[in-house]
Amino acid sequence: MGVVIHILERRNVRLDVAGFVQEVGTLRQLSKVTEVDDLRAAELERAKLISSPLAALVAQTVSLPLASGKSVPAHQVIGWDNGRASVAEPGWDYLPLLGYAVRNAERDIFELNELRDGTLHPIDPVRASDLSLLSNGVLVRHGQALISSCIEVRPFIPNFAEADCIFENGRRERLLVRITGGSLPDPSWLVGRKPMEVESYRTDQAASTLS
Repeated sequence: MGVVIHILERRNVRLDVAGFVQEVGTLRQLSKVTEVDDLRAAELERAKLISSPLAALVAQTVSLPLASGKSVPAHQVIGWDNGRASVAEPGWDYLPLLGYAVRNAERDIFELNELRDGTLHPIDPVRASDLSLLSNGVLVRHGQALISSCIEVRPFIPNFAEADCIFENGRRERLLVRITGGSLPDPSWLVGRKPMEVESYRTDQAASTLS
């Protein structure tokens, strides 16, 4: 399938999170990374003008079972970074999956569910608190997690390095870093930054410090 880009749309939808109604953004599929032409690039630029939502609902659905055994179309809901306009699938650029939105036709609203043991379960206030989804009834922004430690940075392919990192949420990933100037970054350079902030490195950044 390849890497597919999804971009923000101007249309928001209502999402019930543990009884509190939120407005979240929506994402639509733009194209594969290898198929971005001038027209699609212009669409991506327009998406950058859209205010960043706290979370975003993926337009494409997956079929998942409710506890009753009935399968329903469900939308992935992912956390969103402030200033972000697009995201790549698979992987969703290391953004967290907050749950799955199922449309309630009677209420004309989406309801956030959690996938547990292979079935969807509504998220109640207690579970929302456990997951740190809400603060005073308002959805909390959960974007990319910070890098808490970097075990190793090593050469990968020409002009790229591979960094073995652990995020603050415990997730471990190998990140690709574009290198300009020849020298590899010290592992400490990545610590305290988000993956989106370490996509490229210049040798003259070696002495830089986090603000």
